[in-house]
Amino acid sequence: CQTAVLAVGHSARDLFEALAGQGFVLERKAFSVGVRAEHLQQTVDQGRYGRYAQGYGLPPAEYSLSWRKGNRACYSFCMCPGGQVVAAASQRGGVVTNGMSFHARDGRNANAALAVSVLPEDFEGADPLAGMWFQQRLEQKAFALGGGGYAAPVQRYGDLKEGRVSRAFGAVKPTYPRGTAFADLRQALPAFVIDYLLEAMPGFGKQLPGFDGADALFTGVETRTSSPVRIVRGPDFFAPGWQGLIPCGEGAGYAGGIMSAAVDGMRAAERIMEIYRPWED
Repeated sequence: CQTAVLAVGHSARDLFEALAGQGFVLERKAFSVGVRAEHLQQTVDQGRYGRYAQGYGLPPAEYSLSWRKGNRACYSFCMCPGGQVVAAASQRGGVVTNGMSFHARDGRNANAALAVSVLPEDFEGADPLAGMWFQQRLEQKAFALGGGGYAAPVQRYGDLKEGRVSRAFGAVKPTYPRGTAFADLRQALPAFVIDYLLEAMPGFGKQLPGFDGADALFTGVETRTSSPVRIVRGPDFFAPGWQGLIPCGEGAGYAGGIMSAAVDGMRAAERIMEIYRPWED
């Protein structure tokens, strides 16, 4: 065809490899990794609504938390009130977590990703896929720590802080459907990710009382916050050397969520309209 939009998801690893092999210009891009954190929805409601948390008909409360130090941030992402942690692996031998809420949002737990920035300069060499391989290694570590079978490693926040493997759940029970195994999440994630998580949690507790309770449950690993790769496109929106091909959206490295991906799709559509301009013929 004369014009094609390449709008793939941020986990299209086989395609990224194929594009690199065919000479497409790819570059590293910042992304984030971390854990899926679960709290009782009641804790979140109490922290947000205070004395109005019960008996006033308010919807399950949500939150958005952020903490920055230097050139990195730790932040909540994809918060799911009354939801559950879900399995999201796209390759064999890896564990990936995500989250969702059903329409009623009436589950016992709230969950969200707690993610820490990963920067292009964190990797040696010039491989544009270095971030992708980094994600894959973390997912394979989580798979091993979970004991195989796609069970996920879990640890109470209080135990992670004290440097011990959890022996029992507290008030928060896991919702991840493939099973869980107590593990030391320091073995699944880089030291800087754990350090930022631990530094950020007391601040999150001030923003949302109860968030830094010892029973908060961390499930590993959350690695697919956004694409670690950008498929380069020029000012004309085309991939250099591939006239007519428009990399677009989150998988192409030009968005970081549903809304920004939609906006980039609109920009791609406007570019195509400029090319054809049927109303001017």
